[in-house]
Amino acid sequence: MTSASHYFSGTYREARARFLDAARAAGARINHHEHPLKGPEGETLATDVARLGPEDATRILAIGSGTHGVEGYCGSGVQTALLSEGFATQLPKSTALVFVHAINPYGFAWNRRVNENNVDLNRNFIDHAKPHPENPGYEELADAINPPDLSPEAMAQSRERMRAYAGKHGHRAMQHALSAGQYTHPDGVQFGGLEPVWSNRTLRRIVREEMGKAERTVFVDIHTGLGERGHGEMICVEPETSAAYERMHRWWGSIVHSTVGGASVSSDVPGSIPVCFAEELKGHEVTAGGLEFGTVPIREVTVALQSDNWLHQNGGAANPKAAEIGKLIRDAFYVDEPDWKEMVTAQTRDICLAALKGLQD
Repeated sequence: MTSASHYFSGTYREARARFLDAARAAGARINHHEHPLKGPEGETLATDVARLGPEDATRILAIGSGTHGVEGYCGSGVQTALLSEGFATQLPKSTALVFVHAINPYGFAWNRRVNENNVDLNRNFIDHAKPHPENPGYEELADAINPPDLSPEAMAQSRERMRAYAGKHGHRAMQHALSAGQYTHPDGVQFGGLEPVWSNRTLRRIVREEMGKAERTVFVDIHTGLGERGHGEMICVEPETSAAYERMHRWWGSIVHSTVGGASVSSDVPGSIPVCFAEELKGHEVTAGGLEFGTVPIREVTVALQSDNWLHQNGGAANPKAAEIGKLIRDAFYVDEPDWKEMVTAQTRDICLAALKGLQD
């Protein structure tokens, strides 16, 4: 079998080309949803959908990548590997396989976790007509989470403020303040947006068009940045008493953890992608979760997010520090090492095989 490293790419443009080549070779039906903006080299940006299996399938396994832009390096590589290895040849009767490549293509192409509006897409799937969720911890720490500069002194002060908050309120409260999303600082990290962004609207359209007629849908959204290096956790946003959690635990076992109650490496965040599937496929069985792979220690991830946000409030690509910070954010969410790529590919393959089996229950 070809090494998993062969399927991973160094740029969005390369990743997209490899994914589309693999999809065509596998005989997939492909749709392109072109983004209104361009990439750093003027390249077209798009969310691409590759479908294999019957058009009237009653069961669908969907696999997503790039919800958090730069995390697409991992997700795209895994998607391309599955396509290239002939994973679709294992589809049971009445079952289709849908790959959604680069859900946030702008962030992927520009090496950002967020989109063109500085929005964290996984906080954007809320009802924006209602009052936005509050995050008092973020408000208290906003100037520490978003330091005015990246000097050693400013970063040390930032760490000390967050350390003190954790000492007073606990580490889970600190993580919630930092990562649960916020809707009051458009130029800050973890901004959830004030309206549905392009990727939100596009994904909803894809879900309706590709999965609207299916009786049962599973969505595995590939993420990186939290947890032990190379180890996957299936994140469920439903409580452990829910039918969705019960299915996920039955299919995937101990790697499944719910954000409700604090068992997951992830905070319980509003507006994540499973909400989109639940809303667009209301009345159908939906099993949607984030498959999270660990990369580097959380402190390094936090510094990368802070640095990236500072960069894009201070000139972005024109800033002399752009290349340095671009590498910092990419390295925080993508481990460019053969063993890591093998680990994430093998685990995703096993999880998808178990999902196909579970869909037949």
